[in-house]
Amino acid sequence: MQMPLTESSLFDAYPSTEEYELSSGAVCPVPYVCRSADMVVLHGPADIEPVRSLLAGQRYQPVSIGHGQCAVSIWVANYHDTTCGPYKELIVTFMVSLKPLEVPVHAPLELLQPLAHPDVTTFCYKLILDQQVPIDFGREVHGHAKHPSPQPVNIAFSTPWCQFDVACEGKRLVQGRVRYPEEPAQNQRLSVGFVTPKEVFQTRNVMHFEMESRLRLFGEGDEFSLSSESTLGRALVQMRYTPQVVQYLPRVRFVMPKPLNWHGREG
Repeated sequence: MQMPLTESSLFDAYPSTEEYELSSGAVCPVPYVCRSADMVVLHGPADIEPVRSLLAGQRYQPVSIGHGQCAVSIWVANYHDTTCGPYKELIVTFMVSLKPLEVPVHAPLELLQPLAHPDVTTFCYKLILDQQVPIDFGREVHGHAKHPSPQPVNIAFSTPWCQFDVACEGKRLVQGRVRYPEEPAQNQRLSVGFVTPKEVFQTRNVMHFEMESRLRLFGEGDEFSLSSESTLGRALVQMRYTPQVVQYLPRVRFVMPKPLNWHGREG
């Protein structure tokens, strides 16, 4: 049985131990800490071949879930209190592995199961934010492929909906409205591995969460549309990504330590 988690337990386990000066001159503590955020994650299948093409030249490849598909997740996040201040963000991730791997998925709610496989990690493909400091921190410390300048990322959580409208470089990208599950779930502590692409520089890391994860099927009343006007939107349309599961993380907290391969950047 999982015990209730205290608000300070996660941050006591991973205290800030260093400071990093960004190229802008801003100084941020390391590790990165998020003390409060609301997130909706839309999980769905996509055609694996277009995703494999997007990852050409990377060490990692998409994990097959069967029937020529892989799992894609779009994160919509409103950060209230972080190392880098408040901001809003859209994230596109794939489940990947270093070697060819298939983890069959037979029903929508099984789309999260491949992450339990020891050879599977999360590939953070693209991130779009509305504030400069978290963009610089993500790119310079973790190698995240964050769009280098702030973009219009409009996200609003208002019971029972999360509404979002995101553009990039003056072009429509994604719009939607999803009802999030209202039934409370048990708090849990969870560590999730991730890698960043070679676009900036590739790092490996683990994010440590304290969260309440609520799930429901994407369905009646939900709205989601992608525009192919932007490069990212065109890629998502071509891979035929379709949201099937809504994961709601209210008041989520997490710590992102410095990369596991940090020593490789020194000297």
